[in-house]
Amino acid sequence: MEIENNSFDIILPASDHPTPLVIYIHGGGFAMGQKNEPYGWRNKDIAYFLDHKIAFATINYRFFKPDDSAGVNVCLQDIRKAIQYIKHNSKRYNIDKELVGCYGTSAGAGSSLYLAFHDDFARINDTSLYGESTRLRCAGAIATQATYDLFRWMDYIPGLRMVVNLKKKQFYPAIANFYGYQDYKGFEPVRKRVTHELDMLDMISPDDPPVYVMNLQKQRLPINYNYIQHHRRHALILAKIMEKQQLEFIVYTRNHQIKHEKDIPYPLRVFMAEHLK
Repeated sequence: MEIENNSFDIILPASDHPTPLVIYIHGGGFAMGQKNEPYGWRNKDIAYFLDHKIAFATINYRFFKPDDSAGVNVCLQDIRKAIQYIKHNSKRYNIDKELVGCYGTSAGAGSSLYLAFHDDFARINDTSLYGESTRLRCAGAIATQATYDLFRWMDYIPGLRMVVNLKKKQFYPAIANFYGYQDYKGFEPVRKRVTHELDMLDMISPDDPPVYVMNLQKQRLPINYNYIQHHRRHALILAKIMEKQQLEFIVYTRNHQIKHEKDIPYPLRVFMAEHLK
């Protein structure tokens, strides 16, 4: 296990009673990035949380590799284990483990939604960290993906199916690698089962925590990975299904009034703090 990629920072407010906790998950396509990502561009968030007696943590996790049979599950396992570890040591960190929320950017955003929508990973009657709940009180997602069933993206991102079909030799091996398969030929027989297990859209249910989504990218044709992964349609399909499931949520996409995060009247940090009371 790569120790550096299984580490976290935690900043604790002065408090004589257990505090809520916000955990930040960095982006980078599950292939790069570091826990220091929020220092700088999310400094206002950190200061706001600490001012409101909310602890802040930011985590590292291992990256997926094309020759690793676990694929992206390596990353997701590390992320949920970090949450379980902190909850298991809640007394040490003076954390109220019933008041934990997650948010992040890109891959970290999708990971936060994965945890928010997935059933609890806690092992029943296990007194180790694996017995800790992975359920969240709230979740936030900046420039997120709606699902990690990558084939489902073609159903709601305009033009993507045509692009993928034109560049099948480029896309299909990369998709297989994402799930831990060296080539598409080996992946195809298990494709439906493997992708369904990572389809957050199918996990959404009314008992899931409140969610805040912010995808402010301009409407563009899906001509590169950045446009595909952060397309506004990810946010819109999430809104559609969360509304159908009667889930509490807020979704912001780019429009004539909102072009940048600073234009949003209800910041993500305020949403998180209000739901961690």
